[in-house]
Amino acid sequence: MFCTIPGQRIGLGTGRLALAGLLALTTLLACGSAACAQQQDSILKQAFKVFGFATDVGPPADFVAKTHPSGDLNYIPVFQPPPEPSRPPLKEPDLKAMKSDLEGVAKQHDAIRQAFPPAAKAMAEQQAAQKAPKKPSSNAPAQQ
Repeated sequence: MFCTIPGQRIGLGTGRLALAGLLALTTLLACGSAACAQQQDSILKQAFKVFGFATDVGPPADFVAKTHPSGDLNYIPVFQPPPEPSRPPLKEPDLKAMKSDLEGVAKQHDAIRQAFPPAAKAMAEQQAAQKAPKKPSSNAPAQQ
């Protein structure tokens, strides 16, 4: 396989080339089309069964059949954007009204959080921890 004598070169003979082509053709024919490979009685599947690489799949359990939707689902192809929503985009006044509603709700929630005692205590502890200088951890290994 490897040439050990300098200056001597081993080339591919016609026999090796023909053998490689025959092997490639056999592999292509054995694999066949995807539909042929998925049939129960295909030669490829039978060969895989003999070597333990393939098995027959039984029907799903009753609870699986009941909980999964029947029919083909509408999957979005991978490289295509999803369809646009059927609702038209909001106009400027509607958008401003929605933003003001969201800001009002955010202010209400902030007021509720500030009035909640554990939250106020946690906030004070966090601010105190930020102002205090950091102490070295006692669990840290000693530097050598």
